[in-house]
Amino acid sequence: MAEEDDVKWAVIPAAGLGTRMSENAVLGCKELIEIGGLTMLERTIREVEDAGIEQIVVISSPNKPAIDSALEERGVEIVHQMQPNGLVDAVRCARSLTAGSPCLVALPDVLFTDTNPSMILCNEFDGSTRLAVVEAASPWVEHLCDTGRVTEIEGNRILGISNKHPDKPFPLGEIRITGRSIWTEAFWNVAEDNEVEALRRLAAEQILSASFVKTPYIDVGLTVGYKYAQSIFNR
Repeated sequence: MAEEDDVKWAVIPAAGLGTRMSENAVLGCKELIEIGGLTMLERTIREVEDAGIEQIVVISSPNKPAIDSALEERGVEIVHQMQPNGLVDAVRCARSLTAGSPCLVALPDVLFTDTNPSMILCNEFDGSTRLAVVEAASPWVEHLCDTGRVTEIEGNRILGISNKHPDKPFPLGEIRITGRSIWTEAFWNVAEDNEVEALRRLAAEQILSASFVKTPYIDVGLTVGYKYAQSIFNR
């Protein structure tokens, strides 16, 4: 891979409403919830920095001034998403800074216990849009709904992604997209306002890759996930 294709930018979306975590949110910001002495946002920034990325954009909101205050001396770029119009719109807000470069997208409410998925993605990046995936294992799978499921994969090439079925449980042992990805220009060429539809189009064209992350991960947006994360990171 040529040096100019290296991943030099990361975008951390932090403008969402966070309705699943409202009872634990700090000043209206789920990203400022502390897990083991660090906010989820700070944990994500450190993970990205440890992966070798120095240019970081945090997507905040004018309705979440506490995010801006928390990052005042952090050395990251802050861009506002004016309305909560979803993940694609949030990351698109950073496009004026990233200038068409491949970009790591890291969701701060998904934490990993003993490995750095951002580093794995960056090390394995081959120029195509790439997703961090995990094999859904017990007991954590029992708390997940059937979203982000990879239905067909050959080696590290994703060929199919399911529709979202939030009313159904996630099948044990199947592959799940989770919280970290690298979006390239190929993604933006097909992206409208739905990242899953864009990824399914890339999969159909056989230009969507996977990086397997072999470690427990935690969706802190779930109540059980918040409690589990506290028990793990407060050891």
